[in-house]
Amino acid sequence: MFFGFTSLIALFVFVILALIGLVKKNGKAKKNFLIAGVCMVVFIAAVSLDSANDTTQTASTNNKAVKKDTEEEKAKIAEAKAKDEAKQKAAAEQKAKEEAKAKAEAEQKAKAEAEAKKKAEAAAKAKAAAIAKRKADAMKISGNGDTATKTIKLDPGFVVFEARYTGSQNFIVSLLDENGSQVDLLVNTIGSYHGKRFVAIPDGGNYMFNVKASGSWTIQGSQDIPKEEKGTISGNGDDVRFVRMNSGARTFTLSHSGSENFIVKINDSVLLANEIGNYHGSTVESIPDDSVYAIGIQANGPWKISIK
Repeated sequence: MFFGFTSLIALFVFVILALIGLVKKNGKAKKNFLIAGVCMVVFIAAVSLDSANDTTQTASTNNKAVKKDTEEEKAKIAEAKAKDEAKQKAAAEQKAKEEAKAKAEAEQKAKAEAEAKKKAEAAAKAKAAAIAKRKADAMKISGNGDTATKTIKLDPGFVVFEARYTGSQNFIVSLLDENGSQVDLLVNTIGSYHGKRFVAIPDGGNYMFNVKASGSWTIQGSQDIPKEEKGTISGNGDDVRFVRMNSGARTFTLSHSGSENFIVKINDSVLLANEIGNYHGSTVESIPDDSVYAIGIQANGPWKISIK
């Protein structure tokens, strides 16, 4: 800028001198115009150079400003991103806490429900067992010697009587209805006894026993179906077994090792065998339905029944 200002002053000076030379006609006008021209060139060059420097400085300043603005913008963006990430992290942590809490509450609820269900099942089981015991106790009679027993209540259908006797003489047990009429002869033996008998009960009501004995005895009744069996059954002495059979023609192969009666009935109605002493044989019977059937056995020794 200094050179431009100096050349501008020189330009004016030499132009004035050139004009004076023209007026005086001293021959210096041309020389002064030439020097003025040089000064003008120098001035223009200086101005151009200063303009370029100013432009460069302005551009540099602008670049610095732009760079500063860019860095600030980046910093703001980074700060906003960091805040957003922190917010998302906090939200994720809160969600995880809520999910963990919900899971813990669900597990606690499931545990409480399981415990409640277990207690309810145990209570129901205990109640059922208590009812079954009361029912069994109501159908249990014990005594010693000859006895006309109290009555027991039976539902229509069937009943299985299990009798035990300790003595050396006759043990005879008759089932009577409430009018004193004999429904069935359950046991007629001599000496100690343990066995089961199946009886079909046509009508519900009160029943009793007429017992002839010389020792202690117990009679337990049950109208519940115990564990089911299939195929082949075996035992010793009087017994009742519940066997699941398919409908159709079934072949029964029976054997008995003993000296007294061997009588086998299905549901106290279909006679499969009525023999005395040792026995081995087979018979075919038509089974009407797929169901569980009671097989009553009277025997005084080992026996076996195969069903096909």
